[in-house]
Amino acid sequence: MVLQLNPVAKKVVELLEPHIEKQGYELVSVEYRKGSRNSLLRLLVDRPEGGIALSDLEKLSPILGDLLDVYDPIEGRYLLEVASPGINRPLTKVEHFAAHRGRRIKVRTHAARDGRKVFYGELTEIGPAGIELKDEETHRARQFEYGEIRGANYEHKFD
Repeated sequence: MVLQLNPVAKKVVELLEPHIEKQGYELVSVEYRKGSRNSLLRLLVDRPEGGIALSDLEKLSPILGDLLDVYDPIEGRYLLEVASPGINRPLTKVEHFAAHRGRRIKVRTHAARDGRKVFYGELTEIGPAGIELKDEETHRARQFEYGEIRGANYEHKFD
């Protein structure tokens, strides 16, 4: 994954991604939110060609839960959520960005740029260090290095 991850999420990716791929699926994204009583670990999983079914998630959930029990990468209690990435899927790998070239995406940055942290527009370029977006607001091309992107996702525009 080219976007920066929480250290716990990064460890979970390293541990689970090979197992998920062996099952014929893709680990799209990992989100970890620490809570005061319980934490949340959300794994977004899809088929490489897209279109994961609820029955796939039902099959994967106990397998991933058992692997997490064995590896035990998280301190304390947490809720495991295994879900589909949905229509506005996160873009976390270079391949994800490449698959959405020419489409509308949403980019959230760590630091504000021109007073904004959220940008919508057409993804025009993908490189090893970052992306270029045609900003819907300014109609200018904007470059973002992967390190400055807090999150990005395909943004379906319902007409």
